[in-house]
Amino acid sequence: MPDPTVLILGCGIGGVVAANECRRLLPASWRVVVVDREARASFPPSYPWVMTGERRPEAITRPRNRLSRRGIEFVNAEVSQIDLGNRHVRAESREFHYDYLIVALGAETSLDTVLGLAETAHSFYTLEGAERLAATLRYFDGGRVVIAIAGLPFKCPAVPYEAAMLLEHRFHSISLRQKVEIDLYTPETRPLAVTGAANGQAVEGLLAHKGIGFHAEHRLASVDTAKREAVFANGGSAPFDLLIAVPEHRAAAVLRESGLVDETGWVPVDRATLATGHEGVFAVGDATYIRLDDGMLLPKAGVFAEGQARVVARRIAARVSGGNAAAATFDGRGRCFLEVGAGAAAMADGDFFASERRIAMKQPSIVWHWAKVALEKYWLWRQY
Repeated sequence: MPDPTVLILGCGIGGVVAANECRRLLPASWRVVVVDREARASFPPSYPWVMTGERRPEAITRPRNRLSRRGIEFVNAEVSQIDLGNRHVRAESREFHYDYLIVALGAETSLDTVLGLAETAHSFYTLEGAERLAATLRYFDGGRVVIAIAGLPFKCPAVPYEAAMLLEHRFHSISLRQKVEIDLYTPETRPLAVTGAANGQAVEGLLAHKGIGFHAEHRLASVDTAKREAVFANGGSAPFDLLIAVPEHRAAAVLRESGLVDETGWVPVDRATLATGHEGVFAVGDATYIRLDDGMLLPKAGVFAEGQARVVARRIAARVSGGNAAAATFDGRGRCFLEVGAGAAAMADGDFFASERRIAMKQPSIVWHWAKVALEKYWLWRQY
């Protein structure tokens, strides 16, 4: 008989945490196998720093084959089929049987869903995209910068606002600010809506203080490539010299084909256990869909992927050992940093599952900036 196996699809934040926790908690007789199409890991919260030139890509990447030192089998391949009935997965030319499956494939991003966007826009939602944008910014000598959010939901609700303020600071630091206009357009009613009205107003205040235009309820409909103009569904438009887009997010095609995705376009899970409707199959991170008590969605953010991964690993280990799996539940607590430029950051923290959600936002400080820097260093060291 084959060795019992926990198979993890995706080696982003949720996937690698799940792999490390499963290996730590499960008997040595169990295989822990993680599959990802990328041979190197990177730390997405640092992509805006790559965009502004504050980080080199090699500083935030690690080879995933390092996981073998911890007894984790890393397979560099793209998942092509998930057979839930027979409990096996195909990844290119290889097949894997699983006893437990953890889906951590994240969200795919695409600029192709909006007419003209892929031909004109930069994006920092991948490491390669952040590198290309950094190269463009080195030669940018002024004009109108438009940041447009192409669709909801998107990963880490703070990131577009963080990027706008980091760019504003960068232009200041190279004496170009007076030659640059920055405007941000979003389909949202306010920034960070899930964290509450007061926090949204605070972010709007930060943007206004820095002279960054904020335009709510502007859904991007198309881009006129000839006129270099973003066109919105409400009839408005915005000319640009540099267009930066938050791309549309969607579940991976292999998940849509597997039957794990429902009409929401994402993988529904029990919000406390991360269990799907299939025995022994869990999902964590950006691929999941979790509705909060007031109807809003749990944000797609690394802090939640990490917490969910730890819960799933503990539940699997308890099942294997005959322990109390119910003792491990995801509580919906999370925090995120919001870089505001000039070496300062704000920080939001709270219980997103609370019936009366109160998310506290700490004022911008160098303390929170250095806390994010420390998190980057610690996380890469701890996971790889």
